[in-house]
Amino acid sequence: PSIRHHHQSSHLMLQEGDLIQLEDQQEGEKTFQIQEALVDEKSLCYSAVDVENPIQLLTLHVGAHPSKLEPSWEDMSLWYQVQRQTKVLNILRQAGISSKYLPEIVASGKMLHPGSCVKQSPGEKCDHPWCGTPVLVTFPVGEPLSSIVAQDGPLSSEEATRCCRDCLAALRTAKMANIQHGDICPGNIVRVSNSRGSSSSFFYVPISWGRAVLEERDSPAMNLLFSSSHALQHGKLCPSSDVESLIYLLYFLCGGNMQQQDSIESALQWRQRSWAKRHIQRHLGEVSAILKAFADYVDTLCGTPYPVDYDSWLKRLDKAVNESTDKGKLVDEMAINMRIEDVAGSSGISEGGSLT
Repeated sequence: PSIRHHHQSSHLMLQEGDLIQLEDQQEGEKTFQIQEALVDEKSLCYSAVDVENPIQLLTLHVGAHPSKLEPSWEDMSLWYQVQRQTKVLNILRQAGISSKYLPEIVASGKMLHPGSCVKQSPGEKCDHPWCGTPVLVTFPVGEPLSSIVAQDGPLSSEEATRCCRDCLAALRTAKMANIQHGDICPGNIVRVSNSRGSSSSFFYVPISWGRAVLEERDSPAMNLLFSSSHALQHGKLCPSSDVESLIYLLYFLCGGNMQQQDSIESALQWRQRSWAKRHIQRHLGEVSAILKAFADYVDTLCGTPYPVDYDSWLKRLDKAVNESTDKGKLVDEMAINMRIEDVAGSSGISEGGSLT
């Protein structure tokens, strides 16, 4: 394969057609073929197919080479993306917890390289620059909401409601294993195309579970625009932190004015002012009554020790999504019927189906 190194670091840069061999701990050697880079080259994230079963597009994450004595900030972010996310997704898999709205681990392990490997034991690595580079392969592949909004502008009311429902379903499923996401933001939610291709042809999946909080000592990501107030103040999550971040995400997706923040203090002031003056609820209310109601509910929870009532909100959001889907189907059917009538009228076919 024509694998290159990044000119500034020892990170591998892959191109379309490159074959990556992986030593999976459970399934032995697996080979994946790179299709294209996802988002940007810096993230070292690619779409790929399993060579033995190339029917599904997969996401392939490449970690930093383990030989570095002093990892850079970029290497640390790759560590969260690959090794830590592997740990989190394996916990979900081992607990038998899966969901359409959660990424699923397909393979993980160390990259194998062409030529002979002179490592002394399985846990070691030889001098080859690829030897031992960690790789994680997940399903599905989607487009980040950050890219979608940059290209197409705000989401429609129906899509924003569906996004809220899908993300909440993912958070509730992860909560069954006592896992909180800790880094909900537009770059970490992807829109996935439904194979059925109906009017509900998209669904949404929170990805990048490497910053997930599994126990008290874990630190979530610090994002001045999307982290919860509790995370910014204390470096910890409270039970409602992920849904608070989800509200900021929805506000952004629906065209809300997210001012760039230059400090934790200014970020906290923006949150305090926005909730106190009900800016967020008012803006979401212009988009959808259910999103406004959900924001009101989250406002009562922010920073408290009370758990999120996932079940009742998922029921309400399900109802809203299904109603908008039914309405969409009705509009589609009416359009089809009108076209049939136009064709029938122009070809001289009567309602009975016989020629007039």
